[in-house]
Amino acid sequence: MSYLKKNLLRALSVVPAMWLLPAPAENLPEPSGHVARVMGAAYVSSRGYTNAAKVGQAVLPGVALSTGAEGGLGVILNDGSVLSFGPRSELILEEYRFAPAQDALHLRATLTRGTLSLIPGDMARLDPQAIAIDTPEGLVQVRGGHVLLKVIE
Repeated sequence: MSYLKKNLLRALSVVPAMWLLPAPAENLPEPSGHVARVMGAAYVSSRGYTNAAKVGQAVLPGVALSTGAEGGLGVILNDGSVLSFGPRSELILEEYRFAPAQDALHLRATLTRGTLSLIPGDMARLDPQAIAIDTPEGLVQVRGGHVLLKVIE
């Protein structure tokens, strides 16, 4: 078999094999932090799926974090902020970006029910306007210190 025919045959046999390769995975956003503590019923919901929260699990922007009647959940964000949830709580992490080198500091979340203890990390120190928590009653702008929020259903 000639050199040209041999290489053409090889090239044509590779093309159908490429259809068998898996499709590239969707690019996920960088994790915002991780689950540090789980007590009782605690959940992470994203894209229509809800799973039991596990210590070490990545927390991404857009997830909903919730707890059951006897549950508790602790999350540490990349800037060192600590979020602690009491029973029957739900928070949606709308946006999170901690990139001081690019001057991109932003945390926006919505507490829909329950209790939240927030101890701000480096983000509040670097930009006191960067952290905002929405509630059904209004917006809480966090500038530092220890913040306790309670939303009654």
